[in-house]
Amino acid sequence: VSGNNMTTQPTHNITTERATDLLKDGRPLTDFYVDGELKIETSDIWDKEVVFENCIIEYFSGSVTQFDKPVRLKNCHFKKCQFVFTYFLGGLTIDNCTFDNYLDFQAGGHNKSGNPVILTNNDFKDFVNFFDCWYENEVEISNNKFHKGTNLLGKPHNIPVTFDKEAIIKDNIGQLDLDNEGEKSE
Repeated sequence: VSGNNMTTQPTHNITTERATDLLKDGRPLTDFYVDGELKIETSDIWDKEVVFENCIIEYFSGSVTQFDKPVRLKNCHFKKCQFVFTYFLGGLTIDNCTFDNYLDFQAGGHNKSGNPVILTNNDFKDFVNFFDCWYENEVEISNNKFHKGTNLLGKPHNIPVTFDKEAIIKDNIGQLDLDNEGEKSE
C-alpha cells in the first residue's frame, strides 16, 4: 500500500519569513508553497512541534538543532532539504514525501523513548546520507524508494549507523548498504 503518487497542490504561497513565524509559534505549515530558504538552525533546542503537510518547499534546513517535540513531514515535496547534526529527541515522521536532492541526516538521530523515527512511503530521488547517525529508540523505514541508494545499512569510513533497538527496515526499493556518503550534486 505504498503511496508515492501524491499530487501536492498547495493553496497558498508564503514567504520564508511568514513560514518561520508560524513554526516559531508552533503552528503547522499546511497547503503552502514556500519559496526561498527556510531554516531552523539554532545550535540549540527547538521546543515547538514542526509540522509540514501538503507543502512544496524550495529549501528547508533543520541542521544543528535539537527538536524536543515531534517533527512531522507528510505529503510534501522538498526540492532541497537537510538535517545535518540534527537530534530528533521528540521523534521524526516523514510519510509520503518526495525529496528531489541529496538528503543529509549525518551525525544525527538520538530519538528518545516513545518518540520513533518513521520514514514510510517516500520517494528519495537522490542519495540519503545516514553517516554516523545514532538512533536510541524505535526506527521504522519501510516502503521507500531510494533511487540513488543510502548508507543506512552500510559502513562508510567503517562506521555503521547505530540502532539501540532493532530497527524495522522492510519493503524498500534501492540499495541500502552503500559504504560511502553518495555524491552531493551542487
